[in-house]
Amino acid sequence: MVALHSFNIMKKNKLLFYLALILVSFTGCIDRRDCCDMVISQEFYVNLQNSEANNLLDPQTEGAVDISKTRLFLIENGEAKMYRVEGGEILDNPFGIAPVEINGILRAQIQFLYNGNKKEIEGFIQWSQVLADTLSFSFNSAENPRHLTKITQNGKTLWDKEIDPLYPVTIELIQK
Repeated sequence: MVALHSFNIMKKNKLLFYLALILVSFTGCIDRRDCCDMVISQEFYVNLQNSEANNLLDPQTEGAVDISKTRLFLIENGEAKMYRVEGGEILDNPFGIAPVEINGILRAQIQFLYNGNKKEIEGFIQWSQVLADTLSFSFNSAENPRHLTKITQNGKTLWDKEIDPLYPVTIELIQK
């Protein structure tokens, strides 16, 4: 009789444990969703060319840039801040820029996390001591910027999701 009573108590405790575990997991999902919506990855590719249409990311091209020294800066409150991935020392691209070859063409893959509260921000890619490109990035929302919707340079649209909704996003920048 005592064994049966102990068995029933263990059964109830096990049931309570699983019920509590389920409730905690639902709560965890809600908290996780709230926090994870604030940090969203942005990614696009750049073809960088000179005025003769030579690929400046190809080390064989005269005047090529060293992509390992290329940096992305985002402008916040009028101040340019170099983008750096936290803990990025273990990554191949701690500054959010990596060389990639797509269809035989060497390109720069630009990745950054934006968790601010603006629908549009400016930034620039510092290719070298003398080469830089200023870009404007538009997002779907100021309250919760989930993804890029447009990239412009000096008022000229380089990519717009409404016109070209396909991914990956690739833009061309020409150095004169």
